[in-house]
Amino acid sequence: MSVAPARRAALQVLQRVRERGAFGPETLDAVLTASGLEKSDLALATRLAYGTLQTEGVLDEAIDRLASRPGDLEPRVRDALRLAAYEILYARTPARAVVHQGVEAVKRIRPQAAGLANAILRKLAAEAPDFPWGDPDTDDDVLARATGHPRWLVDLWIADLGRKDAVGLLHGDAEPAPLYLWHNPFAGSFGEVLELLEGEGADPVLCEPPGCIEARVPAAAVRSEAVASGRVLVCDAGAQVAPRAVAPRPGSVVVDMAAGRGTKTVMLQAVAVAAGGPAAVYAIDIHPFKTSVLGRRMERFGVPDVTVLTGDATDVASIAGVPAPGSVDSVLLDAPCSGLGTLRRRADKRWRLKPEDLTSLSSLQSMLLSQAASLVRRGGVVVYSTCSTARIENHDVVATFLSGPDGREFRTRDLSATVPNAWRAWIGVEGWLQTVPAIGGPDGHFVAALERRG
Repeated sequence: MSVAPARRAALQVLQRVRERGAFGPETLDAVLTASGLEKSDLALATRLAYGTLQTEGVLDEAIDRLASRPGDLEPRVRDALRLAAYEILYARTPARAVVHQGVEAVKRIRPQAAGLANAILRKLAAEAPDFPWGDPDTDDDVLARATGHPRWLVDLWIADLGRKDAVGLLHGDAEPAPLYLWHNPFAGSFGEVLELLEGEGADPVLCEPPGCIEARVPAAAVRSEAVASGRVLVCDAGAQVAPRAVAPRPGSVVVDMAAGRGTKTVMLQAVAVAAGGPAAVYAIDIHPFKTSVLGRRMERFGVPDVTVLTGDATDVASIAGVPAPGSVDSVLLDAPCSGLGTLRRRADKRWRLKPEDLTSLSSLQSMLLSQAASLVRRGGVVVYSTCSTARIENHDVVATFLSGPDGREFRTRDLSATVPNAWRAWIGVEGWLQTVPAIGGPDGHFVAALERRG
């Protein structure tokens, strides 16, 4: 029996991710583009690769328990066992076919390991009907296995969000994320964009916030001319709140403090232009390759009045060209974070992160927030945002800032007018927004708007 084409492609993705230490859509696209697979096999290969990476730690736990010497498993053999274990435990593919395919895959990699693979997969198939081997309602180890997450993340979310929301998030992480787009008014009209997406089979529908579009056929949208031309930018619906919360006015001075490749920079200027005219936007990032991309995008889209600066925003005064302290009308700090709110888009990330990463990031975020605050004039605003669902990166960072010497002149600005009505339940008692990933909904994003008292 030969290995089915979709499984061969999925194994290639797993190997590349392991060798490079990270997963990205480009890895999957490169393998699948070269594979020549039929449409149905492309979908299967995608599901197998994503699913195996998402549940990697649970699969390793199961394999290691059944292997006599798990440390001796060759990495490529482990890839094949992981893929088969995912199909058996999560995809619920008929075990007989999976065992045969898994053994055949191992045989092609290391013939001497075929017998071991056969024994492991047969044992796993025998145990599969009882997976996740307990009651997830009463045992959090079982809940972690059932949803394919590290136990520390389960504990974190239950502590931060409460059990009900945490369980919803855990299950939401296992489902494909919706594809949200943002209409770029500098690159074409809204009507033209919708017509183009419709004609390319993306099945676009309008959604909140204003300017947001959900593409119900994501594969068609990603490959569309609308995306390639920049008429729409790929951006989660939750991520579109922060630039709107900044609410830049025509002629105002705005700093995008961790601008990356500039998607939110475009949004900031679009809000100002829609209000009557451009703001003076300063876009900063520490990475020269990102600011190079950002500059080219602003030129390509025709976004006016954006000054691109490269430098370390933990010492913002050291960056040549940055406005003087106390002179800026508004700052957007879309802070570097763990990305815990976007794990369903990053299949491998949940198994790469460690609890100590969040502690390190929160220290960096606090430094950046203090620097952002130093730029703002009286009556101005700092909008702090992340794509995390961890309290240590969100509520704790803002609360510590407000209670410290740098934050005592600041107060929370109401987000109610910025947030879609359906999302207002996500605004906490402090006045800060925390969306939580849910099936068919936005990713996890945090937004707090802090106004400096006049």
